[in-house]
Amino acid sequence: MVVNWVDVLVLSILLAFILAVVGVILIIADAARGKGGEEGKGNAKYGGVVVIGPIPIVFGNDSSVVKWAIILTIVVVLVFVLLILLPMMGV
Repeated sequence: MVVNWVDVLVLSILLAFILAVVGVILIIADAARGKGGEEGKGNAKYGGVVVIGPIPIVFGNDSSVVKWAIILTIVVVLVFVLLILLPMMGV
């Protein structure tokens, strides 16, 4: 089976756009659901991962959020590697 690289490129751009739109919708939904004012201050949990080359830098203020950030990073990296290797294997 021959991989048409134009189709792969179009599909990846479409998926990136869809994920960006879903992310914006989730951010808006969270902001609308959140409590405003003084009672909501000071209890926010945050975390994230910045990947510079092969080195991930994990940050956050709650251990459960950091744990989930690490798990999601591993999943994203595995999906990325799978998407890179599948065309090379002829699938």
